[in-house]
Amino acid sequence: MRLFAQGRSLLAAVFRHSRGENDMEEELRAHIAERTQDLERGGLGRGEAFRQARLEFGGYERFKDECREAGGGHFLQTLLQDLRFGFRMFRKSPAFTAVAVLTLALGIGTNTVIFSYVNAWLIKPLPYPQAERLMAFKAHDTKRGWTANSVPSTADYLDLEAEAKSFERAVAWTTWNFNLTGDGPPALVEGGRVSWGFFDALGARPIAGRTFLPEDDQAGRGHVAILGQGLWETRYASDRGIIGRSIRINDEPYTVVGVMPATFQFPLMGIANLWTPMAMTDAQRADRNNSWFSAFGKLKPGVTPAQANAECAAIFAHLEKEYPDTNANTTVVLTSLNDEIGKNEGAPQVLICFWIVGLILLIACANVANLMLARTARRVREFALRRALGATRGRLIRQLLSESVLLFLFGSVGAVLFGLCGIHVIDAAIPGHVRGYIVNYGHVGLDVTTLAFTMGIALGCGLLFGLAPAVENSRLDPNVTLKEESGQASGSSGGARLRRILVGAEVAVAVVVLVSTALLVRSFIISVRSSPGFTPANVVAAQLALPKTRYPQPALMRTFTQDVLSRLRALPQVESVGAASSVPFGGFGQGVEVRATNKPAPLPGQRFGARYTAVSTDYFATMHIRVLKGRTFTSADSAGAFPSAVIGQTLADRLWPGEDPIGQQLQFGDQHTLCTIVGVVGDVKMYNLRANPERQMYVSLEQFPSPTLAFVLRSA
Repeated sequence: MRLFAQGRSLLAAVFRHSRGENDMEEELRAHIAERTQDLERGGLGRGEAFRQARLEFGGYERFKDECREAGGGHFLQTLLQDLRFGFRMFRKSPAFTAVAVLTLALGIGTNTVIFSYVNAWLIKPLPYPQAERLMAFKAHDTKRGWTANSVPSTADYLDLEAEAKSFERAVAWTTWNFNLTGDGPPALVEGGRVSWGFFDALGARPIAGRTFLPEDDQAGRGHVAILGQGLWETRYASDRGIIGRSIRINDEPYTVVGVMPATFQFPLMGIANLWTPMAMTDAQRADRNNSWFSAFGKLKPGVTPAQANAECAAIFAHLEKEYPDTNANTTVVLTSLNDEIGKNEGAPQVLICFWIVGLILLIACANVANLMLARTARRVREFALRRALGATRGRLIRQLLSESVLLFLFGSVGAVLFGLCGIHVIDAAIPGHVRGYIVNYGHVGLDVTTLAFTMGIALGCGLLFGLAPAVENSRLDPNVTLKEESGQASGSSGGARLRRILVGAEVAVAVVVLVSTALLVRSFIISVRSSPGFTPANVVAAQLALPKTRYPQPALMRTFTQDVLSRLRALPQVESVGAASSVPFGGFGQGVEVRATNKPAPLPGQRFGARYTAVSTDYFATMHIRVLKGRTFTSADSAGAFPSAVIGQTLADRLWPGEDPIGQQLQFGDQHTLCTIVGVVGDVKMYNLRANPERQMYVSLEQFPSPTLAFVLRSA
């Protein structure tokens, strides 16, 4: 009740200010009149009695201030007075105001721009409702301690989906490439295969049509598709009649059931403009040896990640007992999907940029504080007069702080305009094909969080950097200042010392900014110069996927590959041509389990795999991949010959440490295919220039034709 009464009093003081002032004036006059009458009855004349009453009463305005404070609203009233006074002072100094506001707009604006990316990338990487409840399922080897980004196996995931009670829904997903034909030239479209609840778990809604239904995700019934808005606009001219139409994907008919908005993005999937259901076959659903997709679940309300982790551990402990050959030392751990996305490459660089622009803001604030000190040094006579007339140090400090905050708020308005321009400039500089790989790119902008950040740093910096000039000028001795003959004071020695300190701080911070920027540039140069294991200069690549309806047999795939290679070799200025089932940084690949036949078979839970790539004879020469030992593929590695393999240095060291791998036999894949090692090549970085080398093996495209192909061409 007391708080309510204080609030009511405060509101009354603010909104009925004139009436309150009149009442207070009348009451004070009544007190003085009553005392005057008492003194007249004591024998004093009327004029002398009034003078004596005023002297006894004391400071008239001081009593009025005390009454205002007791009645509430005094702080707001004086604050508004201070702000109005500060605004008038800034109007009298347009040059100072313009320089200070522009400096602050640039300093705060650069922070606003970078924070908009930090906000979208790290703070809210998934712009979906209740994103904090989304948990990624990651296979974990309890013996060796490694964790994979995928689930342990298809059957394990389905068991988890059926038995776990901690989740509203569990969904699976994987990136995929589709051949799109009809309604334009053939196109390779990046997208994904997802289980039916994928979009619903994220809370994403289509702009047309619907998302997938459970019956869409059944084997043999998955011939439905959802388009991205970009694909819908460019290929189908935003035709609303696309819903229900049949399009050809991988040379098979698919019915379009929905269109997702351009702002929809699942960052871990990269660029995606087309989605189809997983529609796993019975054989895939029963597989406990392989994993080809990732998954996540949405926690039920009230369920903590720790509780869900404990339940998953219990489920996989049971699976380990039931399937010891495939599930030994295997479990699933949960990680926040927000955290998982925040780990993507580029996040450290954004934070470094945020650190650098934060230091730039400090320099800008120190500059403005110096300008304010120089300006207030010319106002010392004004401050001395106010002190002499009864203003307290606190009142003077508050006045100067109000001016500082007002100036910084003006700067924040300019910062918002600068931020809008800055985001637009960065947006224009980013190539269109790169934007889809930027986490949450479609949601970078000046949202409520970013605007609150802008106003917050403006208010905080205004108080922090306005405090020093305010305190310094409140220490003036009015007697000394007013006695100066010139009528103008140059400021205290403390103010000059403070200005020197600020200049020194600016220089120090500027040095830190230069060093930090140099380190960031150096890191970028190292990344650019970091060898990916091949020479990308003068190399172009074209990726495609052969439709299984037209190329159902390996012989047909082999013929198609050789025909394309022959035509490419005939082109002018072509130095060499190669083909592979996948290429570095191409967005897709395949992994297989491997083991050396001359080594003891690994125990359950100790098996490991390698990245598998089928390549043509000239692939290594075209890509300029170093041959360390042995040879690459030749015409002798034909379809009827015993399978050959070329392995990377890391895999060679893992399988045959200190031994010569040439001539050794390797077993790989579900069919335990045998092959002979004929060569060792340098490691190639496939996804990340900073990543550690992967275990890699290559087989001949003649012996292992692939429906997914990438043709690489090196020009002269």
